[in-house]
Amino acid sequence: MGLAKWAIIGVVGLYLAALSFVYFTQRTFMYFPPQAPIPSNYSKKNEVRIIAVNVPDIGKVQSIFGEPPSDMAPVILFIHGNGSAAYQYVEHFEAFKSWGIGYLAVEFPGYAANPGMPNEYDILSAALANYDELVAMGIAPERIVIYGDSLGAACAVHITSKRDAAGLILSAPFLSMQAMAKKQMPWFPTSLLLKDKYRSDLKMPEVTVPLLLLHGDDDELIPHTQGKALYKLHQGKKQFILIKGGQHYMWNTEMPDHIKEAVERFTNQSLP
Repeated sequence: MGLAKWAIIGVVGLYLAALSFVYFTQRTFMYFPPQAPIPSNYSKKNEVRIIAVNVPDIGKVQSIFGEPPSDMAPVILFIHGNGSAAYQYVEHFEAFKSWGIGYLAVEFPGYAANPGMPNEYDILSAALANYDELVAMGIAPERIVIYGDSLGAACAVHITSKRDAAGLILSAPFLSMQAMAKKQMPWFPTSLLLKDKYRSDLKMPEVTVPLLLLHGDDDELIPHTQGKALYKLHQGKKQFILIKGGQHYMWNTEMPDHIKEAVERFTNQSLP
């Protein structure tokens, strides 16, 4: 056998080994869950309640609940992104409180010392369970605004494809994990390799609640073209805002003002 044939066999072997490595280890470089639990003084310091939400096949997962100031006040179901824990979003929670609205911040299985391991099925189940927890607490869907950031945006789309709400807010969403993987690893058949696909592109046409979608034009992690493509799939009332100079993290821009205005519009309430 000639040298060229051995070289081809070697390259093919390395490629197949790489495929195998990606397939069996993909979740270790897809999710970056903080392991530290919610600090012991967190509830008192931030005037919140830690509630245990039952997630099917996982058990009790701790989420953070900021009481609405009245029985008619809007409530945000907040779903954070990858690489962070719900309790780290104090700046968001302080803004929600100053607006006179309540919130339930979803935590994922395997994050912040909660049981389970991160994966699509359990993360989406946790997000849906938190929505159902709000309704079980007596908060009507017309008071609930679902707000998801990045990975949390995929959860928010999932919920609103199955449940009713006053409105949907997405910041820095991706079209699907398949689209992201294709962008990052074009040399692999990612549509076949991916275990967790987060097909927001297939779910968005089923979403009927009003939509606000925000994306930064300098987002290097999830290009704003992905958000725009997802936005086009929504068939109802909607608004797309491109944040000039906005990166993946956008709370330090004018984005909170747009979110506050959307909550007012979606729930027909005037906020402070």
